[in-house]
Amino acid sequence: MNKHVSIVFKKEIKDLFRDKRTWIASVLIPVLVLPLMFYLMGMGQNKLEKSLQEDINISIISQQQSDIADYLKGAEGVEVIEAEDPFAALQAGEIKVIVEIEEDFQQKLAKETPAGIKLIYDEISNESTYSVSNVEGVIYQYSEAVRNQRLEKLGIRPEVLQPTVVSREAYVVEGKESQGGPTLMIVTFLLPFLLMMYPVVGGMPAAIDLGAGEKERMSLEPLLSTGASRLSILTGKYLTILLTSVIGVLTSITGFFVASRISPNALPMDIRISPLSLVILIGVSLSIAMIVSGVMLAISVFAKSYKEAGTYLSPLMIFLMAPAYLTMFMEIRTVSTNLFFIPLLNSILLMKEALVDIINPLHIVITFGVSILLVIAALFFAKYMFNKESAIFRS
Repeated sequence: MNKHVSIVFKKEIKDLFRDKRTWIASVLIPVLVLPLMFYLMGMGQNKLEKSLQEDINISIISQQQSDIADYLKGAEGVEVIEAEDPFAALQAGEIKVIVEIEEDFQQKLAKETPAGIKLIYDEISNESTYSVSNVEGVIYQYSEAVRNQRLEKLGIRPEVLQPTVVSREAYVVEGKESQGGPTLMIVTFLLPFLLMMYPVVGGMPAAIDLGAGEKERMSLEPLLSTGASRLSILTGKYLTILLTSVIGVLTSITGFFVASRISPNALPMDIRISPLSLVILIGVSLSIAMIVSGVMLAISVFAKSYKEAGTYLSPLMIFLMAPAYLTMFMEIRTVSTNLFFIPLLNSILLMKEALVDIINPLHIVITFGVSILLVIAALFFAKYMFNKESAIFRS
């Protein structure tokens, strides 16, 4: 490393890590926010699961005595509550589902014609929304019992009407283990999302401070008047921002894995990543950090104040988050190669492929080729801004 670059780099690192904002943005937020968020999510999920394991409180609206009402009163997992106003009880959370039985239910049942049952639930309540499916399952069991009785009267075995038995099994390539569909969906969205977002979260305070912050403190002009060239100063500042961006990524991943241990229900992490896939993930996240570090430094140098730099850089995070959402419902096995020529989107797609152990050499070459071009463009952009007098002395 050039002597002047090394001096600038060490000086900026020392100054930054004296600043509480750097520690908060680069270390504390990624490490604490994710575990806390998923801990609270896990608490809510555990509470919901616990409530679903208990008997479901229901209320029956019926104009006459019926077999289904008697069946529900004796059914396991269901408790019938006599409520004066079932709808008020539903809204208050005292009951989870209202079972409204058709007026001539019993007569239709006797005539062997379809009889109607309406299940009313509170769509605002998660417990009510989940409970209605369980109550529906209990009623389905009753319907099956009635159907079987009718078939036996006709001398027909119930199995005759069930010619097939369907079971599900996920396809797993020989020599590999199943990683679980729901788990995979969560991880292949969240991890690329974090690797796109946290280079900005970690590097933004440093970028603002080393550009607009120095201009605001009037400490940039004295630095430029030293023996170090502008390129050396720029390189030292760029490496400082890059380091804080990488720290942001590493701490976010640490927070991600800590969250998976604290709240395994909310964030299951039983997937296995091969060494090659891990190298790809590290390479892609590093390239993103290199790109955003150059762009953030250039924008910060252009901005005339700390506040203005923050205003310009804040939308960058939204811009980087967009590709993660765009790829949420993409079929990763059949994704078009043309999409890998689109900057940032290709990074997300390649990370998703790596997480499911799909190694496509063409996709890797295209993505890293485009990323290298973007890194070069970002560095030239930063250099252009740093050499532009109107940007440096803009106030």
